[in-house]
Amino acid sequence: MPAPANEVEIPPRASKLPVWLRWHEPGTTKQEKRLIAKLDWFLLSYSCLCFFMKQLDSNNVSNAYVSGMKEDLGFGPGNELSWMNTYFNIGQILGGPIANLIITVVRPKHWLPACLLGWSLFVLFLFKCNTAQQFYGLRFCVGLFESAASPGIHYVLGCWYRKSELGRRSALFVISGVLGQMFSGYLQSALFAGMEGKGGMPAWRWLFIFDFILSVPIAIYGIFCFPDTPHTTNAWYLNEWERKRVVERIEEEGRKPVGKMDRTVLKRILTSWQLYAFSLAWIFWSLTCGSYVMQFFGLWLKAEGYSVVNINNIPTILGAVNFVFMLTSGYAADIIGSRVPVTAFVGCCLTFCYIIFAIWDVPSGLKMFAFCLTGCYGCFSPLLYGWVNSTCGGDQQLRAFTLAWMTSIGLALVTPFQLHLFPSSQAPAYAKTHGYGAALAFVVCLTLWCSAGLWYVQKVVAKRELIRAGESDDEANTSVDAGVEVDVHVDSKQ
Repeated sequence: MPAPANEVEIPPRASKLPVWLRWHEPGTTKQEKRLIAKLDWFLLSYSCLCFFMKQLDSNNVSNAYVSGMKEDLGFGPGNELSWMNTYFNIGQILGGPIANLIITVVRPKHWLPACLLGWSLFVLFLFKCNTAQQFYGLRFCVGLFESAASPGIHYVLGCWYRKSELGRRSALFVISGVLGQMFSGYLQSALFAGMEGKGGMPAWRWLFIFDFILSVPIAIYGIFCFPDTPHTTNAWYLNEWERKRVVERIEEEGRKPVGKMDRTVLKRILTSWQLYAFSLAWIFWSLTCGSYVMQFFGLWLKAEGYSVVNINNIPTILGAVNFVFMLTSGYAADIIGSRVPVTAFVGCCLTFCYIIFAIWDVPSGLKMFAFCLTGCYGCFSPLLYGWVNSTCGGDQQLRAFTLAWMTSIGLALVTPFQLHLFPSSQAPAYAKTHGYGAALAFVVCLTLWCSAGLWYVQKVVAKRELIRAGESDDEANTSVDAGVEVDVHVDSKQ
């Protein structure tokens, strides 16, 4: 598309940067680079801040638990922390698919900030809790509202960015959650040092209050700056040419929105290969219990006799490792043009870590290294989300539902799995329940499915689509010869 009338279109220049450092596709014009920069700033900034708060609020209970809450409230050797995670996950399981279908008909700039304020209010109420049952109820509500954040924002990112741009942007988005996990530990450490006893409250109660205070300006920012989707945006920072161009960018890839919230939704979703293939990948990923590793790490450090400050600070190393792997894996997937070799490499790293955990009777230094390296686990999330966004074409409801459903089904299975195989009463080795051995089996399944299974399924589907397209072309030619006007649409599934 030509540049706006008041600007002179500047032809692209060959980039002198090595391929691994390029942020744009080859041949991108100066005007389009400026457009992408606006999207990266406003779209990614709110997305990252929202997910930062989600992860901060997801992990604050674990940080509070090891920072005095267990002792102050008289929790015994039972599984209160595991049940707090369970009720939180139930809320996410129930809310995710519904929330992500709602976002296809309600403007994201209204829906996502509203959900952020909703879960933040329930986080605030946690500071008044004195019994485990109170925590269970509020954690369910937090999970219910939080369920809109991750799949919802990944859905919006998939509306704006090209397939070759999604890997890096999805990785940056999820990295913000890693920083939220890290910041939660640092915040609890700072509060433990400076707020203990202030206002007659222990520091762990102040954690929930500060989390709420941080969320309010982020929600306000989202209402005014989140751009919705290319076909519905009225973002004040995009000019007329840019609003047309963002639509063209997606339609050029065959991803023009074609799905509607009508009676065909159920059939389109249930007969799709994406729903089942990516849900299976996410199930394997979830059943590794990698999302709980930071909690397992903290419990092991506590059993080893580390101080409260170190128990909160040392596990943040996982976040740093996660940061590096997410950023490099996103770049690698975009540059290589395939996620298969990336998932194979990360799967091998995870296999090594879980072998160490399954053996358990190894030197403490090796165990510490394995816990830290397990941070690479997180890069599967943006890789799989980006994979779904790029393969669902323009079917908005299929893409939105698949993103949310695979998350919910993964949580539905990992919730009883971690509760029975990783009960906090059996920490840190979980020897009687053989938790790490079971998780190792799913790490192997995850590696094989993402590096070979998904590739094979996608290859078979692509072959069938080519055959179907050829048959459709033959029928169209016959119909035209007969004087009948037809409109042939070939789905852009890969």
